[in-house]
Amino acid sequence: MQIGEVLGDIRKNKNLKSKDVYKGILSRPAISRFEKGKSDTTAGKFLQILENLNLSLEEFHFLYDGNKANTDTMMISAYSEAYYAKDIPRLAALEEASRNHFDETTQIKYLHHASIIHLLRCNLSELPFPHKELAVIKNYLFHCEAWHYYELVLFTNALDFFPEDAVDAVYARAKEKMTEFNQMKRYKNELFSLISNILVLQLEKNDLEKSLFYYADLEKTVSASDNKMYEHTMLLFFKELIGIMQQEDAQKLTDIIRTFKLLDMERVANQCEGLLETVRNNNA
Repeated sequence: MQIGEVLGDIRKNKNLKSKDVYKGILSRPAISRFEKGKSDTTAGKFLQILENLNLSLEEFHFLYDGNKANTDTMMISAYSEAYYAKDIPRLAALEEASRNHFDETTQIKYLHHASIIHLLRCNLSELPFPHKELAVIKNYLFHCEAWHYYELVLFTNALDFFPEDAVDAVYARAKEKMTEFNQMKRYKNELFSLISNILVLQLEKNDLEKSLFYYADLEKTVSASDNKMYEHTMLLFFKELIGIMQQEDAQKLTDIIRTFKLLDMERVANQCEGLLETVRNNNA
């Protein structure tokens, strides 16, 4: 279907009148041609129509694609699941598929998917360190004048492979731009994920100063969020771990891990248990 046909169906399903949706945007004859898919419109007018339909751009894209899930999200889920299952053949197949997509389309995101997957394969096997694949991601991120959601997700997924000085440099450079989008729900979720992952690295290295720095930034992210139980629980977990580093009593860690298990969040619980053991060993 054409864009106008999809918008026409949405308008009719909402029982909205043409004059209320297109007033000052399209003439009556233009409306008819547009909703029949026989003409197009400008980007500015398109966004006005969406606003009059009380429809977000993301919702429209989902409907226009025939209610298909985002392919990037599906790929990330697929290789994350394969990685945690230590399924190296599955990762190899996903990497090959991503490289084939890149060869067919030249869309850089497929090359990034392939590079991330190769990094994960190296973590699970004895492959040489993937300097080439890391350079693909690093060069892209450092040449971006402004980060958006895509860059945030890319950096988060490749974080474990960046040298510590590069992590600090990239984060500092992108931090100001990232906060411009903090009203977007999924952006806030990904920003929380990024800072959490950096904080985990600092906790594992037993770097109290940097742990406190990233914890403070994480706390700001949560305060601007939707008060999600998971984020607040993780914030408390990190606070208790920092307490161990400061030689303070930490009473709630076991309860937090038990809560994640009761909620069938087994992977999160296992990750928390592993991090707790590392921090305790570092401060024994």
